[in-house]
Formats: sequence, C-alpha cells, structure tokens
Amino acid sequence: MAIALPRIDVAREFLDELLRVSASEGGGVIRIAYGQGEQEAHEALRAIGSKYGFPVEQDFAGNTYVRLKGRDSAAKCVVIGSHLDSVPHGGNYDGALGVAIGLAAIAGIAASGRTLERDVLVMGVRAEESCYFPAPYIGSRMALGDLPAHTFNSLKRSDTGRSLADHMQELGFDPAAVLRGERHLSADTVACYLEAHIEQGPVLENEGIPLGIVQAIAGGPRWREGRIYGTYAHAGGAPKGYRQDAVAALGEFIHEVNLLWDRFHEQGIYTLFTFGIIGTVPEMHTYSRVPGEARFCLDTRCIDTDVRVRIGQEIDKIAQAISARHGVTFEWGADSGPNISPMAPDMQAGLHSAAERLGVPCKAMASGAGHDASAFADLGIPSAMLFVRNQHGSHNKDETVQMEDVQLGASVLAEFLCSTFGQDSRG
Repeated sequence: MAIALPRIDVAREFLDELLRVSASEGGGVIRIAYGQGEQEAHEALRAIGSKYGFPVEQDFAGNTYVRLKGRDSAAKCVVIGSHLDSVPHGGNYDGALGVAIGLAAIAGIAASGRTLERDVLVMGVRAEESCYFPAPYIGSRMALGDLPAHTFNSLKRSDTGRSLADHMQELGFDPAAVLRGERHLSADTVACYLEAHIEQGPVLENEGIPLGIVQAIAGGPRWREGRIYGTYAHAGGAPKGYRQDAVAALGEFIHEVNLLWDRFHEQGIYTLFTFGIIGTVPEMHTYSRVPGEARFCLDTRCIDTDVRVRIGQEIDKIAQAISARHGVTFEWGADSGPNISPMAPDMQAGLHSAAERLGVPCKAMASGAGHDASAFADLGIPSAMLFVRNQHGSHNKDETVQMEDVQLGASVLAEFLCSTFGQDSRG
C-alpha cells in the first residue's frame, strides 16, 4: 500500500500565486470579500485544481470546490475548507493556508494511487471575514442554505456601500438562490468537514509544538453597544459624593471584569474578555465636564456552555454593584455573541491518532477566533479543525508560517483521510 505523502509543492505553488495576485503596496495582502483580490484567489484555486487534473466547480454563491473522486461519488462527501478573503493588509496564510493544505493532501493521495471510499472536496470559501459585510461565515452559510433572507438583504459592503446581492451579481453569481434558501451542501450530502488554519496566536509557537487540534470554537456573550448613563455636571461644582460619573463607573467596570477573568484563569477555565471600544459622546465630552454617558464594547469567549451562563451572571452582578455605588444605569443592547461550536470528539481522536502514528507533536486547544467550521458544526455536520503554528500573529502583514509545519499539517490530514476513508486502488 503506497504512503500518501502530501504534495507540499502544490501548496507552495498555490500560496505563491495568491501572494502574486493580492499583494498590497502598503504591505500584506488585500482580498476583499466579493471583490477583486478574493475573486483572483478563487480563479487561482480553479486554475491549480485543473492543472493537477481535479474536477473544479462553483456554487451559486461563488464558493469554489476542487474534487478528489472516490470509489462511490454518491456517498456523502468529505469537505476540507477555509476562506480565501483577507482583512485589509493581512497575511497571506489566514484562511488560505487551509485550502493549500487540503490541496497538498488530495494531490498526495492521488499520486499514491489510493482511491478513498468517497469524494473529497477542497472548498475555497467566500466572505468569512466580517470586516466587509457585518455577518460571520457568509460564504459557508450561503452554501449551507443557512443565511436568512433578512440578513442577506441587509448586508452592505463597508467600502462601497453596495449590497451583497449587487456584488454577487457583478461576479456572475446568483443571489436569488440565497433568497430561495437553496443548499449546495447539507448534512444529507456531507459526511464531515475539516479545516486547517494557522493558529492566529502565540501558544503553539511559544510551546514549541507544530500542530493543535481544536476542541471547540469559542462563543460567549458580546455587547457591541453597551452604555453607562450617569449625570453630566460641572467638573468644579460637583463634589465626590454628588457625582454620577459614567466614566468612573466604566473604569471600575473594566477593572472588575478583568478581576473576573483572573478568577476564571486561576481555576483553569478557558475564557477571554476584551473591551475593544470604549469612549464618551464626542459632542458632549470636554475637560471640564463630568461625563454623563460612557460607551463600551465587551467581547467574551469560552468553550463551555455552563461557563457561558456564568459569565453573563457574574457580569450582571458586577454591573449591579457598580450601579449602586455610582448612581448610574447600564444599558446593554443586544447580545450578539455566537454559540459555542464543539468539534466532533471522534474526529479529534482520529486526528490525534494520525499525528501519533506519524510522530507529530500536537496539542489539544480551544479556538478563540471564529471559523467556517462553526457554520458546519452548528448544522449537525461533524467537524474538526487542525491548527498550524505561525509566527508574528495574524491579521497583520508580518504573519508567516514555516513550510515544514505546513508539511506536517498536510501529512496528518492525509493520514486521517486515508485511515478513516481509505481504500487501496492497487489492491
């Protein structure tokens, strides 16, 4: 039985072409969702799939699929996917590395002479980054028939102000299919979903471990439009005991939430708390006025549903105590936080076993960032993620990865596919 060594040259060729077509003069890459850079990335995926003899197709939303045919094409397929858009001046590997690893794996399996029991699709996903259209996982959710019509109709691209439907039509895709709720993929046609991705953080690099196997994609309460209302007053006329200072209350709130994070950390409970935006009302703030209103965004993340509930309860207690001390009122706005998306335990075990057989060190870990795997897992499609360590973080022009680690990631993925779905065409 031939060993399915991944074709790392195919991954490198694809990544080099992406850099060529989407490099920015300001550094990094720019692949705007349903814009030129993303479109050229999908054309590059189509070209490389065809070059190496794989059938290539696109769905009504413009997602691209490179197909490794299996013994039974009528059986549920395996999807290996990730996104090809980028944040402005981001790195070349965020998202795209997962597609490159998928290509390397199926090219290696094909070269080995193996035929898997079912088809494998390497999926280049559209519009995962929510900086262009304010919704997560747009491309994958459209493919799955899971983007509601009211959400779809409300989406305007941040740089043009034009609708998602307009941008789709401009590229020759079919927004009407989205409104009809059509599905290109579903739990009835997909056996499982796999996604390789750079870690986007420093854990694997700092611990000297090349790969991570994701336990769950974090969710948690998120308040984008938090407000604290006090009373505006003259800075020289309102003594300490007579103020309802919204900024003082916000400062204490930030401090107490970070102490809460410390308590979770000391208990070994995975959580993340971030105040991404804070401020006062620009039309009202001045150096000599006690602020009567403060604004904040609070992003919380965890991978345990009970912890998610506890976070909401603990933060409410903190806010109530601060309200009583400062005479202020909290207004939260909508909780826009996603649900937690656990990865399939048997797929995690399968990836761990594949790594062990190959002698590749790996670490079980959470994904604090969101990924398209959530869209699949949330619809009951068994899903798993493989992290590859990267250097210099992510969502920046200095993002990088070592090709030796890419080789290891592709090897583990190919081994998982062959051990789970393998047939030897050479008998």
